[in-house]
Amino acid sequence: MVASHDQDCGQESQKLLEKEPKCRSDSCWSWLVCVASTIIVIIVSGIMYSFGLLLPPLMENFGASRQSTAWIGSLNLGFGYVSSPLGSLISDRFSHRVTAIVGALAGITGFSLASLSPKLWMMYPTYGLLSGFGHRMIYNACMVAIVDYFVKRLSLAVGIMASASAIGMLVITQVTQGLLDTIGWQGTLRGFAGFYLLCGLCSLVFVPVDRSNNNKGSMVADKKAEEKGDLSLLRNRPFLVLLSSFMVVNLSFYVPTVHIIKHCEQELNISGDKASMLFIYLAIASFFSRHFFCKLGEFRRHFNRFHLYQGGMTISGLCVIFLPSAASYGSVIAIFIVIGFMEGSSMGQISLLLLKCVKQSQFNQAWGYLSFFIGVTVSIGPPLAGMMADKLGSYAIPFYSAGAVLIAGASIISLMPCVKQQTDSEEEEEEVQFVKEEFLVTERITAL
Repeated sequence: MVASHDQDCGQESQKLLEKEPKCRSDSCWSWLVCVASTIIVIIVSGIMYSFGLLLPPLMENFGASRQSTAWIGSLNLGFGYVSSPLGSLISDRFSHRVTAIVGALAGITGFSLASLSPKLWMMYPTYGLLSGFGHRMIYNACMVAIVDYFVKRLSLAVGIMASASAIGMLVITQVTQGLLDTIGWQGTLRGFAGFYLLCGLCSLVFVPVDRSNNNKGSMVADKKAEEKGDLSLLRNRPFLVLLSSFMVVNLSFYVPTVHIIKHCEQELNISGDKASMLFIYLAIASFFSRHFFCKLGEFRRHFNRFHLYQGGMTISGLCVIFLPSAASYGSVIAIFIVIGFMEGSSMGQISLLLLKCVKQSQFNQAWGYLSFFIGVTVSIGPPLAGMMADKLGSYAIPFYSAGAVLIAGASIISLMPCVKQQTDSEEEEEEVQFVKEEFLVTERITAL
């Protein structure tokens, strides 16, 4: 009975989707979706990077330690990542538009309630869990939608989307600092809720993609991938290597951005306003790097995307290790510029790296799994670094450790040549065999 009810619900939702207006891949509407998605990513990514600016005023207002306050941002990141499979399920069952709208409503509710929190722990379920869920639902809907809406111009579209995060870091962090200076942290959170309302409105352009013109082989491949089920991803060795690398890398990836403001104020005697300018330099470098690495990876004869990722994260790790040795504001700027430029090797081409490990028909599920496991580690790193800084009275050891972890995570990708990837010819042979079997069954049924 339950299975029958679920099947009926699935059929009804599918019928509703079929009645909606649709667009073709690489069409003018696809670029409208790209523009809307870019605006959304600018907002949600910028708000995510702005937590480092909120850390000092929250600590001062609640009289809390760095560790307990950093848990708010880590829960926001971690729970959002962990809930990504639910977002993939909603997108598969309904649409990317529904997923984004659900995320916008969650973000509006979370930030609004967080602004009313009289105690720090109340921000854990509001800012941390609810808003984190909303952020990841919207972000995932945009990233997965871009892969659906583009084929020929996919690298360009992904580069634009990836650069949106850098623009958000550049623009929204400065807006956040201005809001903090004028209306305080509570008014700033209410402003975040308003931004999420704009995200919900932008997501209304996410109409389904018309795949009626797809060739038979692609349709059969999608059907075959669905029949194999989710377990096929967990047996995909290239995907598991990429997943392991990203899990380790993201354990410390956000440590510098979360703690740099407090580090500058405490150990370098740099004001918070001046330290917040570091995000401008980081954002500008990240903006150009995300375009650069997406484009560089297209020259397959000369550059391997996995090698670009490994090299970029290794250099980032070295920069984080050198961060405690930076004794002046200018040296910190130089380090952050390099970190920002190397960011494109990871976050800039993450969807393209994933597509080299899985088929496009599996991308939505693979993205959900990748985000889920990243969330487990990303929620641990910043609070752990904060706890170490509280115990030791300095950020030196936390930054040394974070840099070493980044380098270790990047080195895992060296295992990629050791695992066997399915070649395009093997995939085509399997699809042809599946088509033959399907035709054979059809002919037998017709004969009967």
